[in-house]
Amino acid sequence: MIDLDVSGPVGPAPVQAPPSRRRWWLLGLLVVLLLPGDGPAVPPAPSVVLEGDGIGDMRADGDALFLLMRTAVAAYRMPGGARRWSVPVEPGAQLLAASQGRVVLSVVEPATGTASLVGLDAATGAQVWRRDGYVPSLPSGDGPPAVLIARADSAIDGRLLGLDIGTGAVRWELGTPAVRRVLTDNGRPEIADLDPGGTLLIRDAGSAAVVRTVALSDLGTVDGFDISGDRLLVYRFERTTLLDTAVFDLTTGRRLWQHTDMAAAGGLWWCGTVLCTGSVGRTTVVDPDTGDERWSVSGWTHLGPFDAGHMWATEPTPNAADPSLGAVVLDAATGRVVRRFGAWDVVAALPGRAALVTDRNPGGSLVGRLDLATGAVTVLGRAEHWPAPPQCLATARLVACHRERVSVWLL
Repeated sequence: MIDLDVSGPVGPAPVQAPPSRRRWWLLGLLVVLLLPGDGPAVPPAPSVVLEGDGIGDMRADGDALFLLMRTAVAAYRMPGGARRWSVPVEPGAQLLAASQGRVVLSVVEPATGTASLVGLDAATGAQVWRRDGYVPSLPSGDGPPAVLIARADSAIDGRLLGLDIGTGAVRWELGTPAVRRVLTDNGRPEIADLDPGGTLLIRDAGSAAVVRTVALSDLGTVDGFDISGDRLLVYRFERTTLLDTAVFDLTTGRRLWQHTDMAAAGGLWWCGTVLCTGSVGRTTVVDPDTGDERWSVSGWTHLGPFDAGHMWATEPTPNAADPSLGAVVLDAATGRVVRRFGAWDVVAALPGRAALVTDRNPGGSLVGRLDLATGAVTVLGRAEHWPAPPQCLATARLVACHRERVSVWLL
């Protein structure tokens, strides 16, 4: 149960910096970092700092910032950080979206265990709609801007629904396919359904309209799949053991190759437009068209796409022996290091080929904008030391980062 409390003490109170510090910024895409460029001599402190009880997530929409804490979700007006409202929630709630004048939560009633999706009015915190028995099908923050993709909270009900964020009404509903994936990595959210006969249907996630149909040759049994561009990666399992993997060309439907020894190698997964395999501390890049190994890298993990022909690799934690290590850009064809970035962490995506980065300075953290075209980092602000990379978001009006408290820089 969610009870409205627009005046109670639940939720953090803002601590404001002088108005002269309220400035700066730019918005959202993800990649990697480089050496600091010329920044202001004294980077500005946050315009607003919000304290909270276990801040776990945040969203922004228009001039409002919404924070999810252990037992409440609250809205704050920007600039200034004045609290608009605070609504108590049960521990374990998820903040799914803030758009179309709504704040959408996933909650579980402790007495009954019933899962529900709840839409609140973004201006007042009042409950506008509620759907019991449903859970989100995508992680928080993913999905089309006006549609929440949900599924029934039941192992035997495989339906997928698209709910209108404004009203909670069902926009579309899909039955249970043989195998289904909801994809978010190809530029726009899509739903991919694969039937035993070898037909792949790809749908727009906002409307569920079919945007692509592919007839696959020699598909056989499929227990799971994933897509990158025009390549389909399929998996076959026996109980929990990976039997084999194969890659199909989605322009022709033809199988390009198949491997039967991937369980021992650690399986295959997409890391951008190439495939990766391996174990902790060592990753091997596989050519998606041939299945041949291209190169291996040790000591670097978390490989991903950088730009055409390049990949990035980062360490999962700061290197105490050499804190200058942070991330590198690799040639995707050879694995050769073409650029080193130093001890910066990528924490959010920005528009115009840019990324939001923070440093690892024990005396206090700097926030910067990495220009991917030039490799320069412009320092935008400073905050208290973060013991680990913070969670950040960026909009056209503000940048907010949090660990135990939220630091906000305004445009």
